[in-house]
Amino acid sequence: MKKLILLFLTFSLFSCNDGNFDIPAFEFTTTVNTCGEYILYKTNSNSTEAIVLTLNPTNLGTVEGESSVTISTDLSVIYRIFNNGIESNYFCQDIPPATPVVVKELIAESGTINILTTANLTDSIITGYTYEISISNLLFNDSNERIFFENFDFGTLDINL
Repeated sequence: MKKLILLFLTFSLFSCNDGNFDIPAFEFTTTVNTCGEYILYKTNSNSTEAIVLTLNPTNLGTVEGESSVTISTDLSVIYRIFNNGIESNYFCQDIPPATPVVVKELIAESGTINILTTANLTDSIITGYTYEISISNLLFNDSNERIFFENFDFGTLDINL
């Protein structure tokens, strides 16, 4: 009986998962980069992780106030992990370079993109716009994992006229 208990305890201790699994950090720099007017992205400090927000021309408008749009095929949020750091023009190229390699890509399944638009004034003349962008109920879901953010602060983008 003692041998059975010892055997059971041995299997119990060695059959457990050590708990190591890959959880994306989602820790990005504060800078919102642009490629053209409607592809916005942020990277982590060593540029091996990126979150990309693709908008359409009506989303970054000139009407002050808050607007909300639902993530769809036209308005996407993509999270990527690369095997090495990307260059600053990576997302601006028509054909992405062969390196660095995308190790993991998660495409947002659902969420709402919230944009607060404020006009920048100089001597009562509009000189540009500031866009504060956040994403509520952001869900990345693939066959292996589910990542959910109730509120994800994408960042602030300034566009000068």
